[in-house]
Amino acid sequence: MRSISKLFLALLMGVAGVLAAVTPAGASPPPPTQLGKLDIGAYCRSIGYAGATLTGSTAYDWHCADGDRRGDLAFDAACRQQYGNEHIVDRIADFYDPQSVSCWAVQPDVVTPDFEKYCTGRGYSGSALLGTTVYDWHCVQYSRAGPTYYDIDVAAACSALTSGYARLDRFVNFYDARTWQCRV
Repeated sequence: MRSISKLFLALLMGVAGVLAAVTPAGASPPPPTQLGKLDIGAYCRSIGYAGATLTGSTAYDWHCADGDRRGDLAFDAACRQQYGNEHIVDRIADFYDPQSVSCWAVQPDVVTPDFEKYCTGRGYSGSALLGTTVYDWHCVQYSRAGPTYYDIDVAAACSALTSGYARLDRFVNFYDARTWQCRV
């Protein structure tokens, strides 16, 4: 009986070893990778314009241009073309800095951040949207003196809400506050 138990235990250990060798260690996906700045001029030339022009002080003030002809840009399409991969997204680090557009390699997973859950998890009363842009989200603390608002660190919210799984915060449309994404 004792030798059967030893044989059974050895067999179980062997199967466990095979499974451990077959299963990838740490099955988490690779983190998002910054590939570099977007070459807006090259993208504009590739779609038939002479180049790119900046007509203001925000990231959305970039346009493809050819003489008097102007065209809007789709940064995500430009990033995918520049790096030749469908899992590439643009990220505007600071909407008010037109030079802050970069391209990132990501996984297809998209998580919409739950700012209410993030704020209450940090001890605030809740979240508040005080305008229409992506920068208008705040945590709020209510008291007898009235509400006090605190900026939300969206990257920290993405990490906290997904247990560190989603590590890149980005918005799809600056003028639509509900377009924040947490990307892996």
